[in-house]
Amino acid sequence: MDFAAQNRDEAALPGNCNVASAHADAAAPTETDSTEEGWQISQSFRAKKKQAKERKFQQGGDFSADSTRTTDNQPKRRGRSTRRRPPALPKDDLKVVFRPHQGLPLKDMTTQAISDAIVEACQGKIRWDEFILRVRPGSNIALASTPDTTVAMAMRGVTSFNINGRPHPVNVSVTTGEGTKKGVIHGIQPHTPSETIKASIRFRTQGVTLVDARMLEESESAVLTFFGDILSRYVYYRGGEKEWIPFRNTVQFCRACGEVGHRTDVCPQPDSPVCRTCAMCNPEVNHNCTPTCAICSGNHITGDRTCLKRLKRVRKQAAKPPKKPHKPAPRWFQSEEEESEWEYG
Repeated sequence: MDFAAQNRDEAALPGNCNVASAHADAAAPTETDSTEEGWQISQSFRAKKKQAKERKFQQGGDFSADSTRTTDNQPKRRGRSTRRRPPALPKDDLKVVFRPHQGLPLKDMTTQAISDAIVEACQGKIRWDEFILRVRPGSNIALASTPDTTVAMAMRGVTSFNINGRPHPVNVSVTTGEGTKKGVIHGIQPHTPSETIKASIRFRTQGVTLVDARMLEESESAVLTFFGDILSRYVYYRGGEKEWIPFRNTVQFCRACGEVGHRTDVCPQPDSPVCRTCAMCNPEVNHNCTPTCAICSGNHITGDRTCLKRLKRVRKQAAKPPKKPHKPAPRWFQSEEEESEWEYG
């Protein structure tokens, strides 16, 4: 379940997936998840995920010894050395996102200082051992993972915290978590309420639940969030068939400092003088300004709809190795050699 602000002056055209995706990162985290509706969505999704896990456990499966054997005898593939990524956070935990306002670089803070500030802002309702805090310096956000709903509710009420004796306002939101899939449909009347969209959507895939639906700002595109493993390529809006296009976030770009990786509303250096067209630092008043994209270095402004690299790549999960077929043991063996041959192959 289970989270880039683009130029709001760009007009979103109907039927254009790229345009809809360009506005996605600006609308998704702060305008929906931080509201009461976003909180109810996260709670509903968590309950559905728990029910699905219980049904899977009741149905049972192959718990034989062969299903738990590892593939240590298989040769390991060697690839390029990459930077070590931190371990994955607990999948079933609630994820609370803290977005500080402009002027607070979280990369210069220690995680324990931020953790202590959050505990203090919650006025003693939570303890530091009830959550895991992770800082994403590129996006300039802090992510708290907790299994306790009470802790998440206390964090959700935080509006500012004190660091180094100074109060810093923050925006707090709760993500829907892993296990959900987002897609975009086009041709919807602008400003259609979320409840109206949810009541007008039908789909034929079994075992799938629609958990959220919202419009993308001023466009004629809507984002649908489903919970399920298999989704259909088409949904039905008020009886009309519409193609469901997988959702892709845009690369975050700050128009205040000109850097790629974070949004303008969380910029740690909002006073940096940067030309918005050519990304030149400390530009003169009448300098030669040639449009240069900070994402692809092309001859266009950053975030333009013609940029081929403005959409984030979809991560493909590694394919799981196939399970070995279960070989039933005979009731008895004719000799010790036959038993050894069966046991060791």
